[in-house]
Amino acid sequence: MLGWRDLRAIIKFLPADSALVRTANPDTHRWQLDQFLLADMADHLRWLVWAKTEDARQGRNRPAPIPRPGFESGRERFGSAMGVEELNDILGWTE
Repeated sequence: MLGWRDLRAIIKFLPADSALVRTANPDTHRWQLDQFLLADMADHLRWLVWAKTEDARQGRNRPAPIPRPGFESGRERFGSAMGVEELNDILGWTE
């Protein structure tokens, strides 16, 4: 017989494509790490192609990044770095 602790462990380690995870996160369940990486690669490739154009020399018509779930604008970075002070606050390291 399974207890509550067992149920919690099962739910915590469900695969990302399970029905429960898809129901709990309807907008983002399809975007896993590989989809984010592919979108990032496509954005960089489009930027490289754009960088060799006359528009790039003039600084205009920069290609828009692929929209990603959970980000308001396309200019936000997935996994961007934080400042040292912010990290120290999170870790509780004070001087």
